[in-house]
Amino acid sequence: MYAQNLDTLPLPLAAAAHIATLQFRDRDARRAVLNAGLTMAAVDRLAAQLRALLRDGPLPHREIETALATRSGDTRAGRLAIKVAWERGTIAYINAATTWNFEARTFALTSVAYPALDLSLTRDQAVIGLVTAYFDRYGPATLRDATWWSGLSVADITTALLACGRPLAAVATPWSEDPCLMFADLAGEIADSEVTTGVQFLAHEDTALKAYSQTRSRYLGGLPQRRAFNQIGEALPTVIIDGMVAGTWSWDTRTASVHAELIPGRVPLPVQRQVKARAAALTETLRPAWEPRPPSRRGLAG
Repeated sequence: MYAQNLDTLPLPLAAAAHIATLQFRDRDARRAVLNAGLTMAAVDRLAAQLRALLRDGPLPHREIETALATRSGDTRAGRLAIKVAWERGTIAYINAATTWNFEARTFALTSVAYPALDLSLTRDQAVIGLVTAYFDRYGPATLRDATWWSGLSVADITTALLACGRPLAAVATPWSEDPCLMFADLAGEIADSEVTTGVQFLAHEDTALKAYSQTRSRYLGGLPQRRAFNQIGEALPTVIIDGMVAGTWSWDTRTASVHAELIPGRVPLPVQRQVKARAAALTETLRPAWEPRPPSRRGLAG
């Protein structure tokens, strides 16, 4: 597995996601360098030093910043060198924490941390792979959903769908006035199946929620988006019952347990008992790897 931005992806899909979106992320990194009043040549020199620093293994980000700092102790250029190298895929982020509620941010050479990661795809191949993966996993969905999830343009997505060689089906759904697309070979499977998911606790920024933008009513029903997303658009930890948002959940640091807050009137009493049982089971999973205080080790993100 390979963490690419907020998603953790299998290596082949991570490679496709990285290469398909590289030009946008590299553009943004270059803009950040220019806005800081620096030159790409200077940052590229620091990125080369960064690669040398990581030859012997991962290092905490604070240690990297200190090593790349100017004589006056300014770390801004070093931080930008880390950003540029990460966006380009030269280095990989590794969370070295042993608990789930804290972060120990380190970086390693991608070629060492993920030797099986193949970044030799062309951009066209990468876009086809990424778009195909999206509609395989999340179809039926609209083109706007796909652009939201991938960051690609509508032109990129339509070109990839035509190039992938798989017939498409346009289906009407109650979630969107626009047609939703899916691969025709999957349409029959969905039409013939009756799937219930029961009670599920989804994590913060879970991809099942983040995969859609235009058609979020598929799991929100008539609920306002703030029931499942915060003010900056991040997906909240939610309680899902048969595919629909029924509430949120949080970690109670006082009791070291999962607390579910259900939407009044939306969950029958027998299902409320199921929610309580799932919350107890999740508590037993999370509690052993929870640290009530920040561990005192170098590299911990502030």
